[in-house]
Amino acid sequence: MSAAWQQVLQFAERDCSALDEACRDPSRQQHRLLLEILDANRRTTFGVEHDFAGVQSIEDFRRAMPIRSYTEFEPWVSRVADGGTNVLTSEKVVAFEETSGTSSGRKLIPYTAASLTAFRAAVLPWLARLLRRRPGIAQGRAYVAASPVNRPPRSLPCGVPVGLPSEGAYLGSEIAGVLGALMAVPPITATQIDAWRERTVAELAECRDLTFISIWSPTFLLELVDSLPRNAWPQLDTISMWTDGASAPYARRVAELFPRAHIDAKGLLATESAITVRIDDAPGCIPALTSAVIEFIDAAGSCFLSHELAAGASYRVVITTPGGLYRYDTGDEVRCIGTTGGVPRLQFVGRAGLVSDLVGEKLTEGFVSAAIGGFSRPASLVPRDAPNPHYEIWLDAPDSGDGAAVARWVDDSLRRNIQYAYARDLGQLRAPVTVFHPGYVQHRRHALVERGHRLGDVKLSALILDRTTLP
Repeated sequence: MSAAWQQVLQFAERDCSALDEACRDPSRQQHRLLLEILDANRRTTFGVEHDFAGVQSIEDFRRAMPIRSYTEFEPWVSRVADGGTNVLTSEKVVAFEETSGTSSGRKLIPYTAASLTAFRAAVLPWLARLLRRRPGIAQGRAYVAASPVNRPPRSLPCGVPVGLPSEGAYLGSEIAGVLGALMAVPPITATQIDAWRERTVAELAECRDLTFISIWSPTFLLELVDSLPRNAWPQLDTISMWTDGASAPYARRVAELFPRAHIDAKGLLATESAITVRIDDAPGCIPALTSAVIEFIDAAGSCFLSHELAAGASYRVVITTPGGLYRYDTGDEVRCIGTTGGVPRLQFVGRAGLVSDLVGEKLTEGFVSAAIGGFSRPASLVPRDAPNPHYEIWLDAPDSGDGAAVARWVDDSLRRNIQYAYARDLGQLRAPVTVFHPGYVQHRRHALVERGHRLGDVKLSALILDRTTLP
């Protein structure tokens, strides 16, 4: 093992020990973390309004604090973005990260030093455990891609930057330099996707000692390898990526292309917080107990902590973070597939509610409705994952001959979602296609009624995920 990889293991020791301790008594650890977060922020505007000082238990917290979506948090986040201090956290905000969601097409997530430390508390144990299991990783260099590649630096009017300066910023300055020495591709500053791709492919083609790839969506890697010879990386040991939900078929394609590489299924790491951590090769991941207070909401609306989950049940994830999100509804759904030593094994199911997420774009029903709401005839967006991920625009109208223009207009509207735009620019999503089909709305309504829906309850939908209701 090289000295640089050895340093990574040394940096990870404290966080590994903390996670191990948390797993021995998840209930105690989560209660302790909750009180630490609330005590640190009890004098903030939000903390005073919600009586953080009076909370002594998770039960008190649930009574004092409703579960909120981002839209419901947005007024407080906007105050921070406008330069307000001591609003959600006593710590100053060091950066915002931008992600998709809400009817405006974006969410701004504030990061503090404490919330970045919380990310590190999950990422370093994952990486350290992976290195122990896959020592071949430590024999070469790594390609890591986590942030948008062509985003120009910018700041909000309050002066706080949007986006972290580097991948290593999540892990702290002390480890950033060590990781930099291990990277197969140096930081590339390019505002055009084509220029970024050309330089990235050139660097990767020269990296004969590449042993590790860490990405999010497998479609990202599939786009890159189209331009590379199949024997480009003879030492490739491990590929870490999403393998669950909508990513599953593309992960299988990656595995077919690299049959000798171990596929490491990533844990659930949202922009807002780490949620699950991969610690071994057994199915599922464990909760990121040292990163956030994680509640699990079942179909009946009942709330549970991790040690209370039932095998086989699915739950919506709600988090409380050191970065100022309190009982925040992530919209993510996980399934408990079993337990190990009293700690649940969780598998990502998908986005709760009506959300399309082919390659990480997360198009919500509300956003899609706003994006295609200008048509005079009923219109819906339908995701297609074969032969390549793309969207169809279904119009309840005869073919007018302007399908290409309709598709361009919808594509431009959907690009207000920054991750949709990013996926389109990368080629992960192909251009949308217009489908003229008079009467499809009536057909779909009848199909839903036949399945037991009351006619009066059948609503027209801007986002159709179930193609079986279409003609």
